[in-house]
Amino acid sequence: MTITLKPFLTLALIGILTLEISGCVATPKLKKKALRSPSKEILKIAKEKPHHSISPKAYAHYSMGMIYDNEGKLAEALEEYLKAIEFDPSAGQVYYRLGANYLKSGRVEESISTLKKSIELDKKNAQARFLLALIYTSQKRYDEATKEYEEILKSEPSDLATLTSLADLYILGQDLDKAIEIYENLLKEKQDSPLIHFNLGIVYARASRLEDAIDEFTKAKDLKPDYLEAHLALAVLFEITGKPESAIDSYKEALKMDPVNTRLYRHLAQLYFQTNDIDSSIQQYKLLLKLDPEDLVAHIELSYIYVAGSRIDDGIEVLKEALLLEKREQDIYVALGFCYSEKGDKKLAIDSYKKSIGIDPLNPKTHFYLGAILEEIGEEKEAIEALKKSLELNPDDPEVLNYLGYIYAEIDENLDEADSLVKKALEIDPTNGAYIDSLGWIYYKKGMLEEAKIEIEKAKELIGDDPVIYDHLGDIYLKIGVLDKAKEAWEKSLELKNSDEVKKKLTTLNTNE
Repeated sequence: MTITLKPFLTLALIGILTLEISGCVATPKLKKKALRSPSKEILKIAKEKPHHSISPKAYAHYSMGMIYDNEGKLAEALEEYLKAIEFDPSAGQVYYRLGANYLKSGRVEESISTLKKSIELDKKNAQARFLLALIYTSQKRYDEATKEYEEILKSEPSDLATLTSLADLYILGQDLDKAIEIYENLLKEKQDSPLIHFNLGIVYARASRLEDAIDEFTKAKDLKPDYLEAHLALAVLFEITGKPESAIDSYKEALKMDPVNTRLYRHLAQLYFQTNDIDSSIQQYKLLLKLDPEDLVAHIELSYIYVAGSRIDDGIEVLKEALLLEKREQDIYVALGFCYSEKGDKKLAIDSYKKSIGIDPLNPKTHFYLGAILEEIGEEKEAIEALKKSLELNPDDPEVLNYLGYIYAEIDENLDEADSLVKKALEIDPTNGAYIDSLGWIYYKKGMLEEAKIEIEKAKELIGDDPVIYDHLGDIYLKIGVLDKAKEAWEKSLELKNSDEVKKKLTTLNTNE
């Protein structure tokens, strides 16, 4: 069985930072995120006068209501609108204002009924329909919202706000083809609109047409070089499509427009790490920490980058700096344990893991790391206790199940339990070569030599060249009397990794030949 404790560096693919690629498109005047209630911008009145003439007394109260509305005096505005309706019950625009007022006051159902009344009196009142559609959208009544937008488009077919809002609804309803159709039609008349190219890119991305999305985002940023969101969208898609160098270029452009955005430095650092440019990765983390010296995660991530660049002492130092910021941060001690382990200082590694457990005794992974390093130094009994604790906290962790089963096989104890543990790990991860090797080794210890050979040969096919697997194969071939294959396997094991134990086996075999 083989195991590698890896750092916690996971290249998190962001949603485009300021907006999510999985979210809705940007509207012409504002970028809508999740709709809870329409914003003040949406509630602004485009025209100060009613669409149709109303009686002078009604208009006087209507005008006073708008003044109160603009001053944020909702109760007073409401009173004036109600008086206007008393004088002219057929004034549809007054009902619209009243509906907007109810919505700002949190009286949503009254807002809906009043807006419906406004539309009933004036079927072409686009403002009332638009606001009603927004309310329906916030309530996930997408079909009703769609009908309102479609009614607006009958009289105003090129209204960009309505078209983009309708596209939003199609996206929410997973009818991406209709959303794409809206933007492709808009582009026939507005080829020079970076916003429309950007929004079409968002929909293409949602539809998994990633190369088409990249083309649209590229057009958007070419038309508007300072279009931050387009650069960020490109960066994310380049990451997703396996083009890290292009992603780096896009993040660099984004940094020119947003030079204090620490998330951009982090993503650049991780991309540099992905492309094996360790020095540049370290530089980006240093810039990040200048902007935010208390970012504990950045300290931890930087320590792993240092280890990857064989600068383990620098990694340890950056973690010690982090401890000055937060002395009881358990993740810092885990990272220290990893650094000390890589340095070969097992005692300090164990001490660090134990400190982490002292802070958070319910973290199963830390018990696992402790158990793994205890096994490395030959403290099998303590290792078993640590691994049992890890499984107590997380009974279905295949890595821990496999490790504990393998240790039992190594010390030739509890082989039936070891068999059950590793088979459970394989139920979770059936093609894991390391787990299959462990099962083969357990079979070997139980005297099931043919079964052992089958499993470990299978592990070799999955993992490839691994010194432990070839060592195990050598032991099996020796036991079944195929000495030439035993010798060949041990020689291959030594070729991959120097081992005094394997050398001793070869010497003994050669002496007895």
